[in-house]
Amino acid sequence: MLKTDQLAAVFLGTLLLWMILVPPAHSQQQLEGSWKGELDVGIQKLPLIFHFKQEGEEWKGTMDSPSQQAKGIPVSKVLYNGLLLTMEINVLQASFEGIFQGNGFQGQFKQAGLSLPLALEKTELTEAEAEPQKRPQEPTGPFPYETIQTTFVNGPEKYALKGTISKPQGQGPFPAVVLVSGSGPQNRDSEIFGHKPFWVIADQLTRKGIVVLRYDERGVGASEGTFKGTTSRGFAQDARAAMERLRGYEFVDKEKIGLIGHSEGGLIAWILGAEGGELPNFLVSLAPPVVNIDELMAQQTLDVILASGGDSSLAMEQSGYNRSIYQAVKSAVDTDAAKKMLESIVLAKGQEMGLEGEALEQHKTQQLGAYQQLLDPWFFAFIKTEPATLIKAIQVPVWAAFGEKDVQVNAPMNQAALMRLLQDHPNTKIQTYPGLNHLFQTADSGAVSEYGEIEETFNPQVIADIASWILGLN
Repeated sequence: MLKTDQLAAVFLGTLLLWMILVPPAHSQQQLEGSWKGELDVGIQKLPLIFHFKQEGEEWKGTMDSPSQQAKGIPVSKVLYNGLLLTMEINVLQASFEGIFQGNGFQGQFKQAGLSLPLALEKTELTEAEAEPQKRPQEPTGPFPYETIQTTFVNGPEKYALKGTISKPQGQGPFPAVVLVSGSGPQNRDSEIFGHKPFWVIADQLTRKGIVVLRYDERGVGASEGTFKGTTSRGFAQDARAAMERLRGYEFVDKEKIGLIGHSEGGLIAWILGAEGGELPNFLVSLAPPVVNIDELMAQQTLDVILASGGDSSLAMEQSGYNRSIYQAVKSAVDTDAAKKMLESIVLAKGQEMGLEGEALEQHKTQQLGAYQQLLDPWFFAFIKTEPATLIKAIQVPVWAAFGEKDVQVNAPMNQAALMRLLQDHPNTKIQTYPGLNHLFQTADSGAVSEYGEIEETFNPQVIADIASWILGLN
């Protein structure tokens, strides 16, 4: 649902394929350089540029998405044998598999349960020639506060999570927060499309007198552990360990330690708030899911297509189809049962389209491959989560905000639900900010394709309001 995650209108599909053929030495150099392609997602076209170079026996690569001002996205693994090319892009939970034909590679780019064809052709454009991104909010020194590199451990394996603490000037004690990001592997800055929103938030909050801890998620950046297969509740326990780490510092007010969670991070805030205990003392939830996840994601399909200029009838049809898919996975007792239910749905859809025989079988195979990620342990648990049950159990103060133009977490639907759930809850503030998208940027349409084009990283007024509320807590 959320973030790079899963930015279904932008990057589509997930696959991991290993190549075992021994590459001919003379063909290795064919890959060196830059390759461009264009994803046709129906409602818009998304240009992508890949840059490859060989280091010893290994290939290294990066990816640019020029229309989103996203440059230098690391390609985690590149396997090439002179004919077949496979790439993993872990930060996007995406991949590409292609075969060299004619003047380029023909293949499939996959992420978030969807798959689209992608052809790559050699280009003379280099990384150095790409336009620099304008990010005026990115903090620059000297800073009027101290930064502390920290480590905390979690899980039965006692893996180490690495983070950065921003401490205001003085001895304190200061209120403190842990920043928790949305879906998909995120580093401590929650870096996306050239933006570093968590760094911007941390900088501004610390200047106002609040301690901030942001960290690389498990298996990301400098942190140990494994990201894939971890559920929201697993990530929640990482966030709890981060709060416990803050309690060990003398400059932190032990009675004012809370969470700021964005998107799925907002759901994690609900999870930890519902668990109770000594922590957290307060919650800040930015664009959090409130309605049931299957309903949230069906609405997301509708809003994403409409914001991207898609036909309303197409949007309604796809939203309804996705809703049936999500409800099937949600109701299944296990992934085997879910797979059988998905097979039944895609077969019925194929028959409705007039397909039969081999064409119907190909439709089924393609669709089941596209929806394979819905059987991932993270999604299988995520779709079954009911935020309302968690929210009802929360006893600590809550500040929540939505963006009016958010196409990933619909603001009217979720704000109304949250206000009903917390109508009698003390120390609660809930609001929607006009003109802001899912990342709390000032936006035109709110479409995902705008995220990288917008220079603003995070709306300053939202940060100021968060700081004022935290500092005003008794």
